[in-house]
This record gives sequence, structure tokens and C-alpha cells, in this order.
Amino acid sequence: MANEKNIPGHEGTLAYWDGTAYKPVVCLTSSSVQKTMNMLEKVSMCTQGQTVRKPQSLDRTVSIEGECIDTTVVGGGTAQASYDELDTLQEAHLETGVPTDWRLSRGPLGYRYFTGFISDLSDSFQAGEDATFTASLTSQGKFSETDPHAAP
Repeated sequence: MANEKNIPGHEGTLAYWDGTAYKPVVCLTSSSVQKTMNMLEKVSMCTQGQTVRKPQSLDRTVSIEGECIDTTVVGGGTAQASYDELDTLQEAHLETGVPTDWRLSRGPLGYRYFTGFISDLSDSFQAGEDATFTASLTSQGKFSETDPHAAP
């Protein structure tokens, strides 16, 4: 495997659809995907008392960490999103019950598109340190490699 190439971590970017274009969430320090299979377990006389497991559902979560930044120098809320905009978006999720379309870049592996809610969001402001945030996005279905907003 002489042609192997590592994928740089900084290529794991995230953006959300704002109604007209994908808006990047800036200054991420990490992004990760977790898929958890929920299993249905049963034990009966038919299984001779043995536990039988089978897949029931799959939870898909995207976790991000980043630096809180002031985006006004790069065009404010119209150009890039940081913690404050994610906070507003999460409040809108609660009020409307409508999820957001997201685009997660995996570098040369391409994009993963999904619809989901910001289920967790927190910030950390410590004296002598740059402010940071973390968030979890809960997908409402499978990831797709096809952009739902691409022109036909």
C-alpha cells in the first residue's frame, strides 16, 4: 500500500443551508461522526434461554468543537457562522420543529449531507483563554452523498 495518503483533519469542515447557500461554521477545531446501532434483545424458550439481538435503529450524531469568534470583520452573519449563530439556529429548531440541512466535508472522501437538529450546544469562556464551543447535531435520517440543493 505504497499509495496511502493521510487525510488532514482540517478538511473536516461543516456548513449549513441558510436558504440560499451553504454557510460554513468557522474556526472548528474538530468534527466527528458517531453512529450507534440500537439493538433489540430478547430471551425466550424458543431461543433456549439465549439472548438474541437484532438491529432496531441507528442513531447518527455529528459532534463539533470550535473557537467562538467575532465574524463581523469577515461580513458578519452573512458570510460565516460561529457560536452566536448556532445558538440562534438551535432556538429556531425548538420554536419551529424544523431541522436544518447540513453539509459535512470529509476532504477527499467527499461530502456527507444530512438533515438534523442542534441537540447540544455549550460554550466555555475562561480567563486568559480564547472562548470555545461544542455542539452535537442529531441527524434525522441517513447521511447522503448527494446534495439536496444541487441544481438538476
